[in-house]
Amino acid sequence: MIIDNVLVIAIKVFAVMDPFSIIPYILSIFEEATQGGENMKWNYLVNKIEIAVVVLLLIFSIIGRLILEFLGIEPYSLEIGGGILLVYLGIDTLGGFQQLKFLSKRLEEAVVTPIATPLIVGPGTMTALVSLSVQNSVLELAIGSLFAALLTYIVLLSGPILIRILGRTGTVAAGRFTAIIIAAFGVQLIIQGISEAKLI
Repeated sequence: MIIDNVLVIAIKVFAVMDPFSIIPYILSIFEEATQGGENMKWNYLVNKIEIAVVVLLLIFSIIGRLILEFLGIEPYSLEIGGGILLVYLGIDTLGGFQQLKFLSKRLEEAVVTPIATPLIVGPGTMTALVSLSVQNSVLELAIGSLFAALLTYIVLLSGPILIRILGRTGTVAAGRFTAIIIAAFGVQLIIQGISEAKLI
């Protein structure tokens, strides 16, 4: 059913985007910037990030299958390659999301790059969307992506509250849990790709 597919897509894309892991880092930069004189509200910052995230998700949801056809890449090749990348990203997330160290110190500069991309919609998310386009329609992918974006928006908007309740360590720990889902999704893609390659 289309609803089931949409929910599965939304959960997988949300897990790969993993907004929990970056909340402490975004909040730290936000606090540093506002104390340094930048005038920006947390809601306004999250709204700007969300707009960029939605645009990126829709772009890759719509053109994912076209990219495969244009480049002449077999679906199973993408599943194996994308699966390996997602497993790596899952391990990287467990290790503390090392790419966060490149985060810009200015909010205005950091909103689109690197917060929206590559930290939220990064190579893993793009690979997941293109891989999911193999077995799902553009409509299912777009709706699932928008639902994942909504969940991400709620998590980011609740960032300061989550930090107060869970603490910075607890929030990062919640992000670590999604790393397991990312790695599992990657392994699933690898096994699926190998199985399809054997049938050829």
